[in-house]
Amino acid sequence: MFQTGSAEIGRPMRAPAGRAADLEPGGMAFAGDPDEIADRILHLHRLLGHSRQILQMDVGGMPHATFLKGIELLGAEVLPRIRKELAAR
Repeated sequence: MFQTGSAEIGRPMRAPAGRAADLEPGGMAFAGDPDEIADRILHLHRLLGHSRQILQMDVGGMPHATFLKGIELLGAEVLPRIRKELAAR
């Protein structure tokens, strides 16, 4: 699926090791459960002090129901956790 999505946006396909690194802390792709996503955003906030996070979803043909569930989890679980942790600092 990543290969198809990459081709659609005109990027060359990278070796599997390079793609796997994108999913690790410090990588460009955010994937995982709400706690993992919140941890990644909070880590970036500690490094950058940013006040906005842009997340692009649905590259590669994600099923619509999965896409909607991801949006729901961002609003219901990820954002409240981030706000709570930032308010406590």
